[in-house]
Amino acid sequence: MANLSRVSPTATTSNTEMVGANMTFFTVDYVNANASTGPAGAQAAAHQTISSTNTIVAIGPMIESNKQQTFAVEGDLDAATMQAAIRALGTVDSVNLGSSTVTETKLGILTAAAVA
Repeated sequence: MANLSRVSPTATTSNTEMVGANMTFFTVDYVNANASTGPAGAQAAAHQTISSTNTIVAIGPMIESNKQQTFAVEGDLDAATMQAAIRALGTVDSVNLGSSTVTETKLGILTAAAVA
């Protein structure tokens, strides 16, 4: 009978987020999109811009007085490039997206910062 050798890894990677493929998490600060949530609004325009480059896996609720939203997308995403693309939308439905920010983050939520 043949001998079988097993080799265990010395450590596992713990600084990655994955659901079948690598994912990137980022938060968009629209600065003020609260009144523009319809199908032709500023939020929808940003969602379309994001989905034109990556597959959106999840979208979080509007937080921080309805001006920020966190996304999960498949694959890699360059936050600076996405920020430039969203800012390039200009004014949509009376909301100026020209000062929006995109900040890459990890999937880690402190219990004190959990969103209800």
